[in-house]
Amino acid sequence: MMRQLKTDILIFIAILLLALIIFFSISGQASVDIQVHDTYYVIDKISLTALIIGPITFLIFLIRGIRTSFKLKGANIGLIVGLLLLMKITYLINKLQQSQFNELMRLYREGVQNDMQFIQDLGKGINWIWGILGFGTLGLLLLIIRTLKNWKVGDIN
Repeated sequence: MMRQLKTDILIFIAILLLALIIFFSISGQASVDIQVHDTYYVIDKISLTALIIGPITFLIFLIRGIRTSFKLKGANIGLIVGLLLLMKITYLINKLQQSQFNELMRLYREGVQNDMQFIQDLGKGINWIWGILGFGTLGLLLLIIRTLKNWKVGDIN
């Protein structure tokens, strides 16, 4: 049982090292510029690192959690960290889409933009993301409850 905790700690340390490598490999830049179609996005180093590390952490510890029926505290804590990172990423994407939606609605009201179907689809996408965030929050709460129950049992794994 203690061996599994050491494995979880080693995996977490490896992910932290990967995060540090990604963070410091963006040589001296405060941000990364990404151009998608006609839109120009600027992503800071911390958000870019979370964008890469979040899904990796989530998937690794989700697999460990499923294999052990979410009974290992170390795997659960790693999964909580990964889920929090994914929720942060999802929230930031939702804010970005909401900003784009507001700008398109402003242009539509001024008569500049007349593609209402695209605007409606973007609004539906924003609603879906809020649903995903709600589902993620529910999953996070259930996982925290499960982890706390494991702690009360007195298991050291």
